[in-house]
Formats: sequence, C-alpha cells, structure tokens
Amino acid sequence: MIASASVLAVLCAAEAAAYDAQPAVRGENVKLQWNIPAQPLTDALIAWSEQSNYVVLIQDDLAAGVQSQALMGAYTSFEALERLLTPSTLTYKIRNETTLVVTPRLQPASMTVPAEPRTAANTSVSQPADSLEYREVREQNRRSRGGEHSPEDRDQIVVTGTRIRGAAPTAPVRVVTSEEIEQSGFGQIGDVVRSFPEVFAGGQNPGVIASTGSAGNQNVSNASTVNLRGVGTDATLVLLNGRRLAGDTFFQAADISGIPLAAVERVEIVADGSSALYGSDAVAGVVNFILRNDFEGAEVTGRVSGATQGGAFEQTYSALGGVTRSGWRALANYEYAKQEGLTAGQRDITSEAVDGAHLLQPQERHSLFLSAGADLSDRVSLSVDALASKRNVDYLFQPFAFSSPLNISIDTPSFSVGSTLDWKATDKWRVAVTGVVSRSHNEEWSRSPATTNNTRYENGLSYAEFLAEGAISGLPSGDIRTAFGGGWRQESFDLSSATSPQSAISGDRDIKYVFGEALIPLVADSDDRPGLHSLVVSASGRFEDRSDFGSAATPKVGIRYEPVSGLTLRATWGKSFKAPSFQQLLQSRTAVLFPASAFRVASGGAAFFVTGGNPNLEPERSRSWTVGGEFSLDGRAPLTLSATYFNIDFTDRVVTPISPASTALINPIFDSFIDHDPTSQEQADLLAGVNRFVNLSGAPHDPDTVIAIVRNLQQNALSQRIEGVDVSYRQEFGALSAFANATWIDLRQQSVPAAPEVTLSGTIANVPDLRTRGGLTWETSGLAVTGNVNFVSSSTDTGVAPNAEIGSWTTIDANLSYDFDGDGGFLSGMRIALSATNLFDRDPPFALSPSFLQEGIFFDSTTASPLGRLVALTVRKRF
Repeated sequence: MIASASVLAVLCAAEAAAYDAQPAVRGENVKLQWNIPAQPLTDALIAWSEQSNYVVLIQDDLAAGVQSQALMGAYTSFEALERLLTPSTLTYKIRNETTLVVTPRLQPASMTVPAEPRTAANTSVSQPADSLEYREVREQNRRSRGGEHSPEDRDQIVVTGTRIRGAAPTAPVRVVTSEEIEQSGFGQIGDVVRSFPEVFAGGQNPGVIASTGSAGNQNVSNASTVNLRGVGTDATLVLLNGRRLAGDTFFQAADISGIPLAAVERVEIVADGSSALYGSDAVAGVVNFILRNDFEGAEVTGRVSGATQGGAFEQTYSALGGVTRSGWRALANYEYAKQEGLTAGQRDITSEAVDGAHLLQPQERHSLFLSAGADLSDRVSLSVDALASKRNVDYLFQPFAFSSPLNISIDTPSFSVGSTLDWKATDKWRVAVTGVVSRSHNEEWSRSPATTNNTRYENGLSYAEFLAEGAISGLPSGDIRTAFGGGWRQESFDLSSATSPQSAISGDRDIKYVFGEALIPLVADSDDRPGLHSLVVSASGRFEDRSDFGSAATPKVGIRYEPVSGLTLRATWGKSFKAPSFQQLLQSRTAVLFPASAFRVASGGAAFFVTGGNPNLEPERSRSWTVGGEFSLDGRAPLTLSATYFNIDFTDRVVTPISPASTALINPIFDSFIDHDPTSQEQADLLAGVNRFVNLSGAPHDPDTVIAIVRNLQQNALSQRIEGVDVSYRQEFGALSAFANATWIDLRQQSVPAAPEVTLSGTIANVPDLRTRGGLTWETSGLAVTGNVNFVSSSTDTGVAPNAEIGSWTTIDANLSYDFDGDGGFLSGMRIALSATNLFDRDPPFALSPSFLQEGIFFDSTTASPLGRLVALTVRKRF
C-alpha cells in the first residue's frame, strides 16, 4: 500500500483503535526470540513487524538496495529493530503506540531507545513531512507473503511452553517456520516433523512395518503421529493453534496428516515435560502447529513426486484464499493428496518378500481448514478455526508366502472445531474462553479368502476452558506476569464391529482442572551489571480430577538467567501425570498364530502371540528436568548456539514388555509372559477369551503343534529412564546460512522386578542413540539452493543371537527454488521448486530379525525407509 503520510496516519489511527493492540507485548522490557535471516531490508522489516506487533511505515526509496544483517537471539523489540537498521543510514521514530516510521538517521528528530516503555503520554514524536510517500510493510507482507498475522492476532501471540503472551518460556522451545519448511522440500507435514532429530519416526506412522516386532510400532491407518524422544506417541501432546485434537484408531494419538501444509505458519516444539501447563499426555513435551489466520489474496500449489526406483508416485494440490478487512478476517485452505503405494517387489532389498505386499500404503486424502475472526467491539473479539479431513487407505498385508493374504481398507473421516472469545478487561488483563469439539472415525474392513472382519473406532474430545492473563504491579524489577484458568474436558472411545458385535468396547472419562502460572522478574534487564543482566523465575501448577483415576497435582518451576546480553541460561523441573489411554485399558485382545520359526525356534510347530489391553493398569508418573542455554553473537556472521540436557524418570510407564517379539521364546527375561506347551484346553480357553484370531502359520490350527502362548499385554513397567542432549547451531554468512540440529538419547527400561534394566535406545525398533540434521542455504535474487545431510547412528539388532550391528544411515536432500518477483505479468508471485530427498538413493542398512516376522524385510522401518531417491516438482502461484 502506498499513500501520502497524512492519509496513512488516519488509516493507522483507525487500525490501532480497531485492533486495540497491547503495548505490554511490544514493550522494551520483554525479550523475544528472534530468527530473521540476512535479506533485503524491507523483507526484514516485514518479519520484525509480524513478531513485534508494530505497524512500520517506510519511504519507498529509503530501503531500495539495502540489505539487513541477520538477527538471531533474544532481544526486546526495539533492540531487534536497531540491529536490523545498523548496516543502513536509517533510524526510526514512534508515531503512536501502534506505529513506527523509519527515517534517515541524520534527521534531527531521530530517537534513541529510552529505558522506560514509550507511551502516548511520555513520548514526543515528530511527524514525517506530508509530502513524502510511505509504504506500510505489513500491507506489503499481506500481498507478497500472505499476511501471516493480523494486528488483533499478533498482540495475542503465546509461545508454546507458557500461557503468558509475549513471555519467553524457561523451557526449551524450538520454532520451525514456514520458510524453513519450504526449504526442506517435503510435501506433507508428517514428513517435515519426522525429519526433526528429537522426533522418532516409529510408532503409528506411514512406512512402519509390523515386522519390527514391537506392539508400539504399527502402521494401522497410515496416520502420522508425533513421537518425541521415542517415548511413545501417547506421551507427546499435539496441539492445533493451541487446542487439543482427538486421537486416531486404537492408538489414540492425534493424527497430523490432515493438516494442509500451505496453512502451516510455524511449528513450535517444547521438548520438556509440560503437564503443569497442558495436562496429561504432555510427558515428553508438546508440539503445537500454528496455522495461518490472516491472509489477503489467493494461492494455488501443485506438487508431484515419485521415486526414481519406481512406485510411491504422489500428487498434491492446494488452494488457499483469504480476505482481511478492518475488524474481520476469513481464510480457507483445501488440499487434495493422492499417493500410490510401494510394494515389496519394487525394491531389491525386499525382493524375497511377498511381491504384492505393501511397504508404503496407498492413500487418498482430502483436507479443509477454515479460519475466521471478528472484532465484536473495541475490547471483544471472536475467532473460529475448523479442520476436517478424510483419508482412504487400501493395501495388501501378507507376511509370509504361505499365509493368507489380507486386503485391508480403511476410511478415516475426522474433524475439529475450536472457538475463542477474547475480552480485554483492562489495559493489563485479558480473559479468554475457549470451546473445542473434535472427533475421529475409523472404519476398517479386512478380507481374506476365508473371512471378512470389520472394526470401527470412534475417538471423541470435547472441552471448555477459560484463561485470565495479565500483570500484577509491585516489584521494583518489573510486573509479575501471570495466567490462571480452569476447564472441563471429556474424552471418549468406542470400538464396534459389524462382523463381531460381541467385541464391542467403550469408555469415557471427565476431567476437571485448574491451573496457574507466574513469571517473576527478580532482576530487571540492564546492560550496566555485567554478570547479572536479568533473572526471571517461573512457577506453574495444575490440579486435575478424573472420573476414572482420581486427582493429581503437577507442579513445575523454571529459571531464566542472562549473565550478559546474548547469553541465556535456563533450567526447569517438574512432575507429570498420565492416565492410561482407553487403548491401553480396553484394547480388544488378538491372538495371532505364527510359525515357531518366527520366534527363532527351529524345531517346528507354532506359537500364539497375544496382544491387548489391561484394565488393571495404574497411572503413569514422571519427574523431568532440563538445563541448557542459548548463546547469540552479532556481527558479520551472526551466530546462535543452543544446548539442552534433559532427564525423564518414569514410574509405572505403560509398555508392552516383549521387544523385539522375535526373541520371546529364546530370551529368559520374558519367561514370566510365556505359557510353554499349553494344553488343548488352555488353547481353547485362550481363543474363547480373545476378540480376534488370525492364523499366519500357513496351516490350520492344530493344538498338538502349538509350543507356546506368548502374552504381550499392556502392563506397568517398573521404571523407564530417558536422558539426552539436544544441540542446535545457526549462522549467517551474508547470502549463505547454515544450521545443524542433533539429539543424543539414552533410554533404559526395567519391565518387572526379576528382570534387569535394559538399554532400549540404539536397538532395533527403538529410538536411535544419535540423530542429526544439518544443511546450508544460499539465497540471491529470488534463487535459493539448499542442501541437507541426515544421519542416524548405528544400532544393535537384538532380535538375533549373537546380537548384530545395524549400520548407520546417512542421506542427503537437495532443494532448488526460484521466486519470480515483479509488479506484473503471469510469473509474478510464482515459485518453482525442484527437490530430491535421499539424493544418492541409499538403501536402508541391513537388519536380519525383521524377516522373522515378515519374510524378506531386512531393515528397521522405524529408522530407515526403502523408498530411495524421491524427486518432487512444486509450483506455487500467489495472486
């Protein structure tokens, strides 16, 4: 938008009144985490405006040809702006509480940043000359980049890890932006998340094959879930715009595959126990997907990809549109994706497997995201978000050539609707009321030549919550920022079957809760005290009363200490509580008859492998603590380093004790879960007590040939301990930027008192000891070239005797993109990208034991993929 300064002043004043922005969020005493790469100054000011909540006005020719330096680290809004303007001859002036004007530095009216927050009462502002023409960079942002925040939303930004707006949490938080997602070359949000070193690709995720022998690693419905630290998808809380989602199938972890990638603004990861703030399920941490809610214009995207070895061809199409007006906004994003499957016969590494059996399941998906907001008055606003998706999967499951083929079809419609009413009660206090309804339905049909089975899963979630957030004056070092609230939540689960009505189960629970958080500045920010720049303490707590497992209190404390500007040290300690999921309690019991050779018994015969829930489970409890810090350095090559040590100590962790399953009959520590040489009556009793019987032995059930019953039911482990280190590096070298992230994990578990503690990390079907991802990006004049290196450390195949080493796996990804700039023409607003994952087409490292449970599978599908090189072309056009 270009307008005369006098006209624009009226527009800005009207906008400020309409949105009633909150100065406390913009204040100089609040430090925010910044990550703005070196780029043209106008683009840098766009990014600064999005995060700081200020409207920025700049004369068109002032920014022409000016390059900003990179901005990384924790700074107040004005400190950040000064660093962005340092290479130029520009400074800024404050027009009012919502608007800044960038002007030449040598003008008499140039200002320095005062120690106290500026307000209309204590700031004298020199207005720019009426004859000058200025551009509002936020309006430019809406046209060129989609306008990711409206003013009414930006003054309500809450970083995951705290309930307090604008506060820097004491917990470690990693933010992945939409720009970083574009540079990765991935086409689905699940692929993006699984590339993070702190996330384990096992659990319920595409590409996970049942041959892992772990009940926790099964691709039931092709859903994508988040598994922080490899602790389990049930221990990571997933939020969509800060709101919970219903679970998927019997795993009951939130499925993120239906989130349209074009709608994602950023992903925030809190890899720290957060039950004190968010309640149960946040034991390992929280992953919050923040979607766009403010967009002006339209955007269409098309992406096609395929593996150079054949199979897995995928096409994705997206249409995004929105309007933003004074006092209201609306946005819609529809995405369609269709992926062909990958069968064992299409890869040399699985050439011995059943030819038509699927390694990757074919899928068709429709997703729709809607968002709208309006100012009901100058102090009250209303926002509504809705996400709906429908997935269909059809695949062949046949673990052995002699077993009956199973043709499986699954339909999964789901939706989530959330609404928040926000009231600015005073200049320092706001109250928000939120309501959410979320549902997931799964309809599965499994057909063999002899039988047909149907299973339906229904997961439901409803809750209402209120939150009051504000500041309490009193300390010389600054206001105490606080948030408190409470709510009610209902969770439900139903399993039914058209072919086996007797197997129906259902459960529900009500949770009432209250919570509170305080951020206490013990030492105010100051550069005059070397060694004591600032010191902040946080304290939070939550009390929950559950209809099925009683009440529990979960506290958490944290500290954030800055000895000098640019260096931050932090630590947290807290407790978490998690009730068993309905799946863990009520999952129907299934008995699978395997050939005894699947359990490495060469004498012949067969063995039952029984899985299912356990209604006698106890709640899980844990203590967790972290210590870490960030260091940022300005200059010609700005640098940011981050490191965090984490420690989680579980008691009564719910697990399936036998892993890998192929060792059940040869490892003596599992003897307490085995019935050796069961009688015909014991087998009959077993089959009468299970909900489903599957025969994969290749022959009719003969009681005389059964050598054992393996019972791998859910149970409380005696202990589970997880510790490790996260490390992050970022640096800018002009047009070149570099990053590296790494996670090292040590996970140990003791299942029963008689068994020894065993190390699970670095073993087959478990989280690897070390995972890293790093890369370089070079950008110039619309062209961007990115190369990333992925590394998974070697592991141990504990499913064979003696144990064998599984080699490490290193792959390289590349992405080449070009953004067409200009004021007109068809190419204006277009972006074309060519990407390749696993550029050098590396096969997964060899592992023998998965072939015992599914012949021809010679790799660990939780840490490596048989897909090979995948090449994708993406074209995006913005209008």
